[in-house]
Amino acid sequence: MLEKSEKNKNRVANIKRVNLKRRARSDAIIFFLGVIDNMGQLNEVMWHYHLKHLENDKRRELWRAFCDLPNIDKIESRQHENIHLNEHSLTSYSADQVLKLLGINFSKTKLKKFSSKKRPQNKELVQLVLSAVKSNPKAYKETLDLYIKYWIEDYELREEKTRSKASN
Repeated sequence: MLEKSEKNKNRVANIKRVNLKRRARSDAIIFFLGVIDNMGQLNEVMWHYHLKHLENDKRRELWRAFCDLPNIDKIESRQHENIHLNEHSLTSYSADQVLKLLGINFSKTKLKKFSSKKRPQNKELVQLVLSAVKSNPKAYKETLDLYIKYWIEDYELREEKTRSKASN
């Protein structure tokens, strides 16, 4: 039988693991929406900014999953046409609508990134993004699920490296 202090350590470790997964899922959803909002971020997210601890083949798989999304090329070309205007497609409301199309309930307070007054919105882009997701929500959901899975894995690898450095 485990001692009380050992049980508490196990409980704390489990709570940390659950919180890590929850945080990773939330961050993955926000960045997924950010990539859909601006496909130009895809390179930054995949290679430089986040997901540094994943194997290259997994990052490549995510890259392909995004590039193979239905109508993503239309969204990307339309975004590039508007790049000089610095316009975005998603507001916090439309980001929430995209998630609802994918069957995901998400805290609206976490979508504040998309509601800045310094982010001019393009209603035509919003409609394009929403219609693209509506056209094949299953494909978008599968890509999001893959993204969440790998994002969690990256966070866990990051946590492992942090623990191993701390123990040395």
